[in-house]
Amino acid sequence: MFDAHLHPKGLSDTDLETLRFFGLEQALVPAGRASAASVEAILAEFDDVVQVQLPRLEKAGIRGTVAFGVHPFSLPRRGLPELLQKLPEYLSDRRAVAVGAIGLRQGTPVEVDAFEQQLQLARRLKLNVMVWTPAEERVAVTRQTLTVLRESGLEPQAVLVDGADTRTVRLIRECGHFAGLTLHPDCITPETATLLVRKLGPERLVLDTAAGEGACDLLGLARAEHLLAKAGLSNAVVRAVTVQNAQRFSE
Repeated sequence: MFDAHLHPKGLSDTDLETLRFFGLEQALVPAGRASAASVEAILAEFDDVVQVQLPRLEKAGIRGTVAFGVHPFSLPRRGLPELLQKLPEYLSDRRAVAVGAIGLRQGTPVEVDAFEQQLQLARRLKLNVMVWTPAEERVAVTRQTLTVLRESGLEPQAVLVDGADTRTVRLIRECGHFAGLTLHPDCITPETATLLVRKLGPERLVLDTAAGEGACDLLGLARAEHLLAKAGLSNAVVRAVTVQNAQRFSE
């Protein structure tokens, strides 16, 4: 399996070994929320991903790729231009496949500006984009996010909009983006994800867990894989949403 949203920093070595035992082979690690909204804290988060978390995944037998971006929860009051100048250095890492996780928290002008600048950076560097959507006001913020994405000039298939749920997944796919169904207490359950895959089909649907970020369902992806097979879906469908679509996005 391929978890397209994993935060190993919030997981123990035993947790990672458990994930590998239950079939996780690949993971995309987006730079998460920094410990503080400052340039120093954000760069420290980037360095931790590269120097500590990716080696931990490798030791556990999980191949890790990474996304770097300034999360809307981490936007500094000062220093964004400095961060945007440093981002290409991190994104030049051979394991970096996307700018992210970026997006909007409340849709303020400051957030929109930071989001747009990072989208343009991704376009210039010809990288994919991983977009985060919030649990609060998810529908309204997702609609605003999709508008900004449409105006960015990025190819729709270069974008994974994560945190999709029953209300937003169709909107995201209609725009041509990958939709990340996050198996997390703040989003949806493996049971609901199974129903959505049965109803919508596997095209551009990606299952992930955001495990390591707060309360999580550590084995959500493994449970979803089991439920999909139990529901009578073909091996091709199961592999598409648990492995292949995430691989397509990460190429």
